[in-house]
Amino acid sequence: MQKTYQAAMYLRLSREDGDVTEGGKQVSNSIANQKELVMDYLKSHPEIQIADTYVDDGFSGVDFERPEFQRMLSDIRENKINCVVVKDLSRFGRNYIESGRYIEKIFPMLGIRFIAITDGYDSINEDMGSEMIIPFKNLINDAYCRDISVKIRSHMDIKRRNGEYIGAFAAYGYLKDEENKNHLVIDDYAADVVRDIFTMKLCGMSQQAIADKLNADGILSPIQNKKSIGIELESSFQKSINPKWSYNAVLRILKNEVYTGTVVQGKCTTPNYKIKKRIHKDETEWIRVENMHEAIVSRSEFDLVQALLLRDTRVSPDRAEVFPLAGMVYCADCGEPMVRKTIPSNGKKYIYYVCAGNKRDKTSCSSHSVSEKRLTGSVLELVKTFVGKVMALSEAVEVVSQAPNMKPDIMKYEIRILRLREEAESCNLRRKNLYEDFKDGILTKDEYSMLRDQYQSQMADIENSISSLEAERDGLLANGSGKQEWIENIKKYKGIVSLNRSLITFLIERIDVIDGNTLQVTYRFQKEIAELEHVVELYASELKEAI
Repeated sequence: MQKTYQAAMYLRLSREDGDVTEGGKQVSNSIANQKELVMDYLKSHPEIQIADTYVDDGFSGVDFERPEFQRMLSDIRENKINCVVVKDLSRFGRNYIESGRYIEKIFPMLGIRFIAITDGYDSINEDMGSEMIIPFKNLINDAYCRDISVKIRSHMDIKRRNGEYIGAFAAYGYLKDEENKNHLVIDDYAADVVRDIFTMKLCGMSQQAIADKLNADGILSPIQNKKSIGIELESSFQKSINPKWSYNAVLRILKNEVYTGTVVQGKCTTPNYKIKKRIHKDETEWIRVENMHEAIVSRSEFDLVQALLLRDTRVSPDRAEVFPLAGMVYCADCGEPMVRKTIPSNGKKYIYYVCAGNKRDKTSCSSHSVSEKRLTGSVLELVKTFVGKVMALSEAVEVVSQAPNMKPDIMKYEIRILRLREEAESCNLRRKNLYEDFKDGILTKDEYSMLRDQYQSQMADIENSISSLEAERDGLLANGSGKQEWIENIKKYKGIVSLNRSLITFLIERIDVIDGNTLQVTYRFQKEIAELEHVVELYASELKEAI
């Protein structure tokens, strides 16, 4: 009596499979056509009855952790299936080792008949020739998959280096351009929230306080916002059905460079096309392309927030904001941060900044401290002086910019730079002619080496002079109007009467406490102020005449 088989008809099609991009193969490998071919084959094999159909549509053949394939294995273990029928070996899998393990070891051990129709393979037949061919066909399928993987990786890498955004979803604050899915455009609603988040951080609020404020104001979280505009997604960050803003959600936004108009990609990779475990790459290997879309926050604002995130600015339990000087005060002796400490005495509270290094190790630094009241008052006076200095320089440069010889001086720099470039070209030509003189015997080897080194040194000096003149010229062009954004922002603090976190983080890099009466404040914009001073120095005579 002929044995009957309860068969599993296994069908697979991958979205990333190279077959589906090649016209005719796309038709022949479609799920419907695979099924039709299997059913037509079984008409001549009445001993085989279809017990169930298993379809993995959109799954790679490299990975055998496909849902329907695993369901088929479960049915095989429960003795519901004793035969597996596929269109061809590539539909079964493209992993040479795993395909061979199932076909040559697991299925025979479990008594499973395996049929690959177009490859002419049926495990019930004792055909040594076909058994020899199977490993080679599996190897070819594996190599084909590897080739496709290399092409896809190369294509994606080119897109990353061109600054094309290839993420599945746009970052919060952006949408994918309808005309170009690899370009980001601003989502006005979310972009305003992003700006508010950066502003609140610069004002001293902690990440949790920002999250609480957003939730209290009814601001949709990133996932909720995407769903509200019709974008359905699942995120590993989502912890509940109705996700709210959280500390980590705010932190991710504050650290995301995309908001400066920069596309940063290639942060993760996989070892190869068979292993899907993601590996985080070192930051030096990330692909970063600037000015690829409209920025939501300025680069200076973003960089300032990154500096703040690195500082120790923990918030007291009863406050939503950090103290104005938190993370800014350092001991001038040992360089360690100074911490804020409250000392109760006779029903009153006295607040001091003390050296953290001395607190940990009494021998590392001398014991000293400064009261918060004195420190705040001193810093306020120093800041007033600084703001006044910047405004005076700005006004002086404004006078300079009106000078009638301002434009001729720019031309003077251009003429000097042009002449130096001509000299550099001439020097380079003379250096090249030295070798001809050496070949013709006019110069000895030692003479040739000496003169060559002299010309190289001369060219280096010329290049340094050109760089210096270009810097001075650019400084005149940039500072001539006195309208730089940073100056306009500093002008907002004219007439200040108290310190706040926003002012401190914008103006000050750090505060070093030398002793209770002496401070050293390092301000931001030191380079820009030096350029202003240079402009004023160059045009000192014009200023005197104007006065």
